[in-house]
Amino acid sequence: MSLRSILLTTLVILGVIYWLRARDLKQFALNAATQHCAKLDLALLDESVVLKSLKFVRNAQGRKCLARIYQFEFTVNGQERYVGEITLIRRSVLHIKLPPHRID
Repeated sequence: MSLRSILLTTLVILGVIYWLRARDLKQFALNAATQHCAKLDLALLDESVVLKSLKFVRNAQGRKCLARIYQFEFTVNGQERYVGEITLIRRSVLHIKLPPHRID
């Protein structure tokens, strides 16, 4: 086996691991957003979250960690759509931001 094929195989394996982890974290973010919306009597639209960005933030201990920021859409009355954000560090929710919205 050549060094090139070992490198290529390693890159493919790392890519698959990243994809599986990203898929798992996206599902975790969707579940957290769904629970948060249900708690506030909001309707999560499209049953989905979308990765907005990856960035380094400081955790509670002051260490830099990679944070994933997802966006989701919700509604109060079915007419207006609002965009919320959920920020994850690993499998923990750092915060959920909702814009000002109408309360019926």
